[in-house]
Amino acid sequence: MSHSRDPYDRSREPQADDVYGQEPWMLDPYADPYTGQTAQTPPEGYTPEQLYAQEPYVPGPETGQMLAQTGYPPPYEGDYRTGEFQPAYEPEFEAWPTADEMRAGEPEVQHESEPDRAKGGRMAAAAAAAAAARPRLRRVRRQRGRRLDNTVLVALGLVGAMAVALLLNRPHQWEQPKLAADSSAPTAATVVCPGKPKSGADQVAVTNAAEGSGKVTLTGPGAGKGAETTVGSGKVTSASVKPGSVVVKAGKEVAPGLVAGRSTTKPLAATGCIPPQAEAWFPGVGAGATHNSILELTNPNSGAATVDISLYDEKGVVAVPEDLRGVAIPGNTTRTFDLLHVIPRKGELSLKTTVVRGQAGAMVRDRAVALESQAATEDYFPGQSMPAETNLLVGYPNSSASRTLTVTNPGDAQVSAELRLLTPKNVLTPEGAPEIRVPPNGQVQVDLTKLLGKDSASDAYGVEIVATGPVATAMRSVDGGDVAITTATETISEPTAVVVPAGAGVGKKRVLISGPVAKTGASGTVKVVPVTAKGKALKAKSVKVGPGLGAEVEVPAEAALIQLVPEGVEVNAAVVMSGDGDAVVPFRPLRTEVRTAGVAPGLPLPLEP
Repeated sequence: MSHSRDPYDRSREPQADDVYGQEPWMLDPYADPYTGQTAQTPPEGYTPEQLYAQEPYVPGPETGQMLAQTGYPPPYEGDYRTGEFQPAYEPEFEAWPTADEMRAGEPEVQHESEPDRAKGGRMAAAAAAAAAARPRLRRVRRQRGRRLDNTVLVALGLVGAMAVALLLNRPHQWEQPKLAADSSAPTAATVVCPGKPKSGADQVAVTNAAEGSGKVTLTGPGAGKGAETTVGSGKVTSASVKPGSVVVKAGKEVAPGLVAGRSTTKPLAATGCIPPQAEAWFPGVGAGATHNSILELTNPNSGAATVDISLYDEKGVVAVPEDLRGVAIPGNTTRTFDLLHVIPRKGELSLKTTVVRGQAGAMVRDRAVALESQAATEDYFPGQSMPAETNLLVGYPNSSASRTLTVTNPGDAQVSAELRLLTPKNVLTPEGAPEIRVPPNGQVQVDLTKLLGKDSASDAYGVEIVATGPVATAMRSVDGGDVAITTATETISEPTAVVVPAGAGVGKKRVLISGPVAKTGASGTVKVVPVTAKGKALKAKSVKVGPGLGAEVEVPAEAALIQLVPEGVEVNAAVVMSGDGDAVVPFRPLRTEVRTAGVAPGLPLPLEP
């Protein structure tokens, strides 16, 4: 009878006469190979050899391979009869004890009877044969990993040799490359002056607000064949030009601090000349019979330029006429578009220009037309460089028949805005201030005539618009047919200047300064220095400004240049002029330096000696 754990039951197969011809795994330690009878119970009183031989086996497949009861594969593979064995797996444990080791320390075995001895002898002989056929285990240890290939060893050796050579030849310290300066003075500057309004004596004034003197060239349709003039530091040079736009170009002597402006008297109109801009916003332009606007796109270079134009109204984006789609501007030319003729419609629009190729300066001249007399007056409409969540509209005429605020939302979500008034002592929300909600990709117009005409707003000099998203803003003031445009001003932290018209047609001039918007902003002083056209400095005045604290400084009528010097504070400011009409000219940051990126090879830090 086979053992109960033997999956291969061969007890019914005929037994061979010669037990030594059987496979070791075919032996049954409980069977008598000579009698063919299987013992019902295992014999007692085994010797160590018998116990050793009775170690149970777990038979393997028909190939003769076997697995020890421990679960490990056989330690050797091959033919046990021929003695040719190949080591296949060497478990990490010591060999089983020998018979002598098992016998050590045990009491002596009592002598058996002759029949028992004979029976045990026969079984011992069979077990001894099986033990002899099975190879002995050796005291071994498990092999740790695979043996590396010779090619891999050679490659690792070469890599190690190269690393050692680099470490030995590498200097422990070297001179770091010097980075390019992060800023430098500009070697050239270009500003664009818009064309002349419909009427009035016209001039282009140029100066240098820094310490530089040299020659500048005037080109463009308004300069005819071109002109050249000398500019000195702090001195204003005026040039007579034609009605068209003018491009002012300066070399490295005058480029830092180049300031230019164009103005007319009787009626009064003035603006600063601006450098080419990639984007400009003009909220509240007109294309109707009583209010229309003229867009001017000037290319100051010899290469061609392309400008995209977008329009918005209260309902959203307006379909652009074919004449305004991808406007191509040849080199050194100006293209003019009268919106009344290009896209005639009732009501105001918001206009955006985007330069997609080359460079171009965008400027709008805003016109008011009286239906009875057809008399028209114009003023300049400087654009806003980009929308912002907080817009400061500093400076507007003291009295006007109408004031219209336009807020444009270029985003895809509705924007809410709050209106506040800027006064010399604080920033306040006036009683009855309208709630401003701007639709996505649209505009909204607010009538501020009554709000700014109240006694509570008599000392206000500007409007602050705080929105939940970026918006572009502008306010149009009209009084007796005269137009004045107030746009969002840029923040100034360094000295700057503007040129303004001077003479009999210009009366009162006021410099309006708004302190920092944020409550955490620093307080400081601002110095206002008026200068005559010949470079003579008039009486300067310093005022203190801070968060919610502004100032108003009146300057003499003969001032042709007004310098603004902030000291430890950021401000927004503009000049408001009155005479035969009104005009507002905002202060802009001067281009006194050019930012450059520092470029150098990426090297590691030197090692310490």
